[in-house]
Amino acid sequence: MGYPQRFERLSNRGGEAKVLVLDTSAFIAGYGAPGSGEALYTVPAVKGEVREGGLQRFRLENAERTGVLRVLEPGEKYRKEVQRVLAEMGETGVLSEADTQILSLGLQLKNEGKNTVIVSDDYAVQNIADRLGLGIKSLVTQGIKRRYRWITYCPGCRRGFQDPPADRVCPVCGTRLKRRPSTERKIE
Repeated sequence: MGYPQRFERLSNRGGEAKVLVLDTSAFIAGYGAPGSGEALYTVPAVKGEVREGGLQRFRLENAERTGVLRVLEPGEKYRKEVQRVLAEMGETGVLSEADTQILSLGLQLKNEGKNTVIVSDDYAVQNIADRLGLGIKSLVTQGIKRRYRWITYCPGCRRGFQDPPADRVCPVCGTRLKRRPSTERKIE
């Protein structure tokens, strides 16, 4: 399966070996063992998202058992930094626990000096990964072309929310909250 050239270029800093952090979508798309010395990582929450007894679960467990894949829990320091960036980018409440762990582990590995690439087809994950300075590899989708900062707002009373309520309902007028992009940056 070919990958969009733009993401390969983004991910290949200095020709060093890449560390790939795999999202659930990588296992669903059938991503296999690395072909060029790439180290594969994922997080415990991804195992929880991959259906028991299915081919995807078999791939994940086999890769882990043979040492091709390492399943690591990200450090709390990195989880807090990702939460801060999610709030800054208007993505709070949009990502799953697995997505947040993937980004946290990616940031942790990057801070350890590794050339880290997030493998995901989720546009919100790609948006945050780009903001964190992580490489992006998309498997099935074309991937993001622009990085957005989102605003959560109420279409009823027009109020904006920096930290929207978990139920996504306006506490003032009771209307369901929506999101819209406020700023964007083209990804080279």
